Amino acid sequence: MIRSINDKSVKCDYTQESCRAPQQSKRSFRTCIKAGLAVLSVGLTGCMNMYEPPTVNDTPIQVKEEAFLQDVPVADVDDGYIEALARHYRRHGSSTMDLLITYDPHSKDNTAMNATNEAADIAVALREKYGVTNVEVGIMPIASQDEEPRLLVSYDSLYAQAPAGCDGMMPGLEGRPLENDPDYKLGCSIDTLIARQVAHPADLLGQGESNVTSEGRSAANIVDVYRSGAQNPVLGGENASGD
Repeated sequence: MIRSINDKSVKCDYTQESCRAPQQSKRSFRTCIKAGLAVLSVGLTGCMNMYEPPTVNDTPIQVKEEAFLQDVPVADVDDGYIEALARHYRRHGSSTMDLLITYDPHSKDNTAMNATNEAADIAVALREKYGVTNVEVGIMPIASQDEEPRLLVSYDSLYAQAPAGCDGMMPGLEGRPLENDPDYKLGCSIDTLIARQVAHPADLLGQGESNVTSEGRSAANIVDVYRSGAQNPVLGGENASGD
C-alpha cells in the first residue's frame, strides 16, 4: 500500500508498528464507546425504578380507646383508692364515670339505703375533693346470700400507643438482640417512648374548631384599626375653667 504523507510516497507494510498503531487506536476508541453506552444503559434502567419503601417512620402516635372496668369490695374503697381512681380518670377518662354499688334485697345489712349512702359519699369525695365532676352514681340489686356490697366502676379511657407499623423498639433496646432488622423504621423507638409519657392522651386528638375569642384575637383587635389606615378621631381637650 502506498500512502501520501506530505507529498511524499511512502511504502507501508502492515507488519510494521507505525502502520498497526492507527488501527489499534480505532479499536480502542470503539471499545470505549461500547463500554460507555453499556454503562449509560444500565444507569437509565436504574432510573426507571428508583422508589424504595421508606425506612423512617412517618405515621403519628396512635390514640386507642378502651373500656376501664373495676370491681372492688366497698370495704376497700378508702381515700387512697378514690384518689388513685380520680388521678387515672383525669389522665385517661373520656366519658362519664359510672359508679354502681351493689346490694342484697334480702339482706338486713347490705340494704338499698346503705348502698345509696355509700355511692353518694364516693361521688362527693370525687367531685369536691378531687375535681371529678362528670360522675353518675346508682345502686344495683344482686340477690346472693352473704354477698358483701361491691363498687363497680366503668368509663371509656384513652391511651397513647406507638404509631401504626412500629412493632417494637430498635435492636439493642429492651432486651432485643443487637442485630440488623430490615423491617425496623427509624424513629419508632422515640415515638414509642413519647407515647408512654403523654400525660393526657386526649390532647393528641386536638380540640377541633373553636369560635371562642382567644386572648390573641383580643390583642390583634387593638392594632387592626391602625393597620387598616383609618384615621383616629380628634380627641377633644378638657379645661378646668369651663370656657
